This record gives sequence, C-alpha cells and structure tokens, in this order.
Amino acid sequence: MDIIKILLVEPSHSIGEAITKSLQRAFGAEVIYFPDSASAVELIRKGENFSIVIARNHNEESPILPHDRIAEQLLNTIYDCSLKTPLIVIGDFEHTLKNYALVSEKFRIEEINRFVVKALGLKQNNYLHLKLPDYVPFAVKHFYLMTKSPCSIFIKLLKKSGDEFVKRLNLDENFNREDLKKYEELGLSDLYILKEDYEVFMNSLFEQTLSNLKTNKILEENVELVADSFVLSTDLMRTLGITPNCLAVVDQTISMMRTQILKADKIGPLLRKLLDDKMSYSYRHSYLISALAYTILPKMEWGSGDQQNILFEKICMVCYFHDVYLEDDKLIQISSLDDMRKAKLTVSEKDTLLNHAHKAAVLIQHYPKLPQGVDLIIKQHHGVANGYGFPESLTAAVSPMAIFFIVLEDFAKHILAINEPPEKLAHTMRAAIIPLKEKYQLPSYRKIVNELEIMMHPKASK
Repeated sequence: MDIIKILLVEPSHSIGEAITKSLQRAFGAEVIYFPDSASAVELIRKGENFSIVIARNHNEESPILPHDRIAEQLLNTIYDCSLKTPLIVIGDFEHTLKNYALVSEKFRIEEINRFVVKALGLKQNNYLHLKLPDYVPFAVKHFYLMTKSPCSIFIKLLKKSGDEFVKRLNLDENFNREDLKKYEELGLSDLYILKEDYEVFMNSLFEQTLSNLKTNKILEENVELVADSFVLSTDLMRTLGITPNCLAVVDQTISMMRTQILKADKIGPLLRKLLDDKMSYSYRHSYLISALAYTILPKMEWGSGDQQNILFEKICMVCYFHDVYLEDDKLIQISSLDDMRKAKLTVSEKDTLLNHAHKAAVLIQHYPKLPQGVDLIIKQHHGVANGYGFPESLTAAVSPMAIFFIVLEDFAKHILAINEPPEKLAHTMRAAIIPLKEKYQLPSYRKIVNELEIMMHPKASK
C-alpha cells in the first residue's frame, strides 16, 4: 500500500501534535504540519502532492494574517491547481465549492480517522495495523491486571545477527504478577505479541482489566490494584485517545479511587499507603490530592450534600487527567517557573511541560458527560488562565477550584518529596506545610493552607 501523505493545517500546536500522532499511528502516514494557511498554500502551488488535506476552518489570531481563512484558502488553491485532493475541514464552514467534508469544532481524534478512511476509500480492517511492526511491544506493567494470555506472548533477545523473538506464553496460558515481576527483574521492560493478534489482545486486555478491578479486596490490595489500572489507563489514553474501551477502564479507575476515599473510616491509613514508593509516582500524587481534597472540601463553604459530591467528583477527574501527558516523574514534580529553570530540561521536555495542561484540557472536552468546569480547572491547574506554562507570580485571576487544586497539588508534592517512612506521616505533613505557608500569601490561597494546617492540628485556630 502506498504511503499516505497528509497536509495538516491547525493553528493550535498541541491539537496539531495530537492529530499528527494519531494519523501516524493509525495510517503510518507522512504528515506535513503548518499552523497557518500561507505555508500550506505555497507548498501546494509548488506542486507537492497530498493524499488528503485536513484544515481548521479559520484562525482569528494568526501572526501572519489578521484573519486567516484557512479552509477557504486551501479549497481555492486545490481548485486553482485543478487537483482532486480531498479536504476535511474542522469547524463550521461554507463554500460554493462543495467538495469537502466537515468535522465538528469539538471533534474526537478517531472522528478524523474515520473521515480519512472514507475519503481515501480505505478498508477499515486494513488501516488499523499499517504502522504496527511484526511484533508489537507492550510494557510488562500493562499485563499486571491480566491472568490469562489471549494469544502467544514473546520476549525479545538482542543478538548480533538481529533481534530474536522467543515465545514465553501460549494461548490461554495462565500467569500472575509474580511471573511478570521476574521478567522485570531480568531487565525485560516489554513483552511482545504478533501484529495479527493486536485486536484480540487489546480486547482481552480491557476485558480482563475491568474484571480484575471489580473483584473484592482489602483496602491495601485495592489501592495497589487501582495503581496498576491508573498506569495502564493513562498510558493507553495517551496512545489511543478517548475510545470506548479506554473510557470503561478510566471510569472504573476513577470510581474506585473515589469510592475508596469515601468509604475510608479515617484518611490516615490511605495517606500512609500512598507513601509506599513501590507504586508509580503519578498515581500516588493524584490519589493523594484526591484524598486531601475530600477532607478539605467541606471547609470551603461551596455548598453541601449533593453539591459536595459533585465537587469531589470533579476533583477526582482533574486528579486523573491533569498530568496525563507527562510520562516522566521529573516533569510531574515541576510546578513553577523557578522549578522549571532549575530542572535544566531539554527543548522537547520543556515544550511537553509548558503545553501539558492545555493539551489535557482539550482531551477531556471530548469525554462523555463531563462534569461542568473540569476542563477549566485542568487548564488553570498551574495558575495561568490559558493553560500554557506557569505564571511569573501567583494571581487570584483563575477559578476558585483551580486555586484549591494548586495548593493541594503543591502540598502533595512536598509530602512525597520528604523521604520518611509511612509511620511518620504526621511529621511528614507538618514539614510539608512549612514552604506552603511562606509561598501562599494571597487570601484565596492562604485560606486553603490554613485549612490544611487545621486538619493536622484540629485544635489550632485560623
């Protein structure tokens, strides 16, 4: 099959990157990306041929044009050059030339993929595996919630003559977490499946994961179970986007986090368990914020009863999604310009960090039945209104829920940074509150710090 070459014009770099990765993954496509119409039009007029063009309808804030009518410019150029290149337009658009397809403003990535399949006349079952290698890698940790192999599973041996793949698990063979740990102890980070088994494996992965999550276990086992699901679901969400299977696992993961906190007689045992560094940092960080939020929310005078439940649901959603695009713990621990400057990041790391809040907010806008305001809190969770980067100084010009989240996330970060055993939780929390008292002087931030201090010292006064 010929290489699919796609011209993409999207003013938002983060959305452009997400679409590009999806097209590359789904079709093995070569994607040429521009944020404005001028460069794209020039390339077409020079005779560059594309299988399809995907473009935003317009951009009112173009640095090149005061109002960049992207789709119109591209459609006119395709017509002027007597080309038959299909055009997919994102957003509302009307033109006398009718040879284009429309994707809604709040599209899902997979929606664009479906339009590409239709426009190019591809067979649905042919394009799914275009980019897959003969042996598809999956992190060993992604198998933690599985117990039976839905297909043959291989390990890769590195040899001078080339990579050699050796079968380790047969179809329907049982295994457990201890077996997987042995592979990791041997230095194996990935297991492999055959390309043709991809769909069967993915369906079984989701099915077994959900089944495992619904089993009854004691508190400590449940916290670890959700930790495995958190890692799996966030990895797959980054790779696949919001698909029905991903949604099912994400919903169950968030629901279990929320339920465990709600049912806990005391919050202390949960917090102590989260100091166990055998679980992923991102999970402990997110879960810790949720647990702290449950304790502090009733003190914020933002309603009671059902309103409190809705607010807690929002916070749990924010906790899950706010750093979904940060795979490196080093980046998750950065929460200010000063932190970022000290970290000595690469250009790529810096770009990922500066854009992660905005990208996560865009991603979650496509989440079905999303509680109102979750995307806004995610966008502002580092204190800037537009979701890009960090503020030069703290401001009250973001939503109250974002301020609430900012303080709790900072507190969670300091708690996890103090290398004390779980039984010294009280001492750890007292030490973690000190830098917050110095940092947060604005009244809206200070109130939350005061409530955290009262939580640790119930007899203290504001």
